[in-house]
Amino acid sequence: MQIPRVDEATSTGYEIAKNLEAISSVDVFIAPSFNALYTVGKIIKGTNLKLAGQNIHYYEKGAFTGQTSILSLMDAGCEYVILGHSEPRRIFNETNEVINQKVRISLEKNLKLVLCIGETAREREDDRIAEVNKEQLNKSLKGVSEKELQNIIIAYEPVWAIDNEFLNPDTEIKPATAEQASAAHQIVRNWIKQKYNARAAEKIQIIYGGSMKSKNAKELLSLEDIDGGLIGGASLSVETFLPIIQSAEELSS
Repeated sequence: MQIPRVDEATSTGYEIAKNLEAISSVDVFIAPSFNALYTVGKIIKGTNLKLAGQNIHYYEKGAFTGQTSILSLMDAGCEYVILGHSEPRRIFNETNEVINQKVRISLEKNLKLVLCIGETAREREDDRIAEVNKEQLNKSLKGVSEKELQNIIIAYEPVWAIDNEFLNPDTEIKPATAEQASAAHQIVRNWIKQKYNARAAEKIQIIYGGSMKSKNAKELLSLEDIDGGLIGGASLSVETFLPIIQSAEELSS
């Protein structure tokens, strides 16, 4: 809801896509508000920029007023969907079990999904980082096979690092340090290794979300266990988003 108007979302998507013409080794997607998906999808079709939905319902259609069908996302040209984001989880009480149902339908429809996990400031203070993230992985990915993991990206987004007053009314917002991010990503990758195998752990993409900006992107993206970024506020304009993409491009060459 940061860019609520369709015309603004379309022009932003167009500008980002235009600046990606020289980017060849980095996958980039944007997730506009649902009302802008069709229009943005048309303007970026055939470019290096891909389209994502911000969430879905776990039924593909039915009497679910206010919800969004995965079929609508696919019809708009989405290749990705974001599931388990901290805001639906923490503000709207979306459970791991509900997220798992959304994971299942996304895999059935062959839509690539970004599964978000992460702990709050209190959970980190209580030394429950591994416990919380492993629980979210266990329950959200219940029944997912190694083969299905190929369509899944895991995004570690520590809730305490997200600049959102509704998520963090009493928390000082600051991005994870390289050491904090690396340690959390290692927890995730080790979980994949134990749950599946070393091959799956090596293949899966684990990206970082939580106040990644141009000034810290290169340091975070250069870490061995961080494969990309889930960008929030810095993705709202070309001026702030492009430097992050360029850092990723430089590191991948």
